[in-house]
Amino acid sequence: MSTDFAILAFFSLMLAYLLICEIFTILFRLTGLTEETARFQVISMLTTCGFTTTESELITSSRKRKKLAFITILFGYIFSVTIVSMVINFFTRSNDENSLQIIFKVILAVIFIIIIWYILLKVNAVKIHFDKIISKIGIKIMFKNQDNPIMVLGIFKHEVIAEIIVTNLPNELLNTELKNSFIRSNYNLQILTVIKSDDTTKPVTGDTVLENGDKIIIFGELKNIKNLFIKEKSF
Repeated sequence: MSTDFAILAFFSLMLAYLLICEIFTILFRLTGLTEETARFQVISMLTTCGFTTTESELITSSRKRKKLAFITILFGYIFSVTIVSMVINFFTRSNDENSLQIIFKVILAVIFIIIIWYILLKVNAVKIHFDKIISKIGIKIMFKNQDNPIMVLGIFKHEVIAEIIVTNLPNELLNTELKNSFIRSNYNLQILTVIKSDDTTKPVTGDTVLENGDKIIIFGELKNIKNLFIKEKSF
């Protein structure tokens, strides 16, 4: 195996590793974790470092998260073994090459990885498009027997801000204006934003009527959000 091929393989593997990290972060977010918590848990599992005792309850308390955690840890072991084997093989076969040239190529590969990683995380247009694609796939696979997947965007003591993709509108909201839905009095929830299926944002008023296909940003206690929108007990 030539040095150039080994570096290319290493670059491809590391790029795949970073993409896997982002994909599983999005999938964990779909189960109700914040992005910060999801990314920390995914990195911990992929690097086989485990996760903290306190936050481990977030994983073990959900059937979907436990399945995702198992798959993530499995990917972590596979990548770890592959990367270690590749590095050992690379150095054992590179004795006949100019060491400075090898170091330069490795640094160049690392720089490319960092650039791609930065684009994926920091360029909003790329991040939003990537999130949307993975979310659609994740929802179809993970929530095929569950209505209205919830993604927690932020936690404020006892309340959260969450995004809900409405796939099966609850009876309490079906063909009902928000002012007549008792969503505030019965569930103490406040809908902040409604994004229609064509990605246009509609102002929320008392006359707003929700529809299947809407994406809503909602504020309130997570258990109340689940009581209204989720009918599956195993969430």
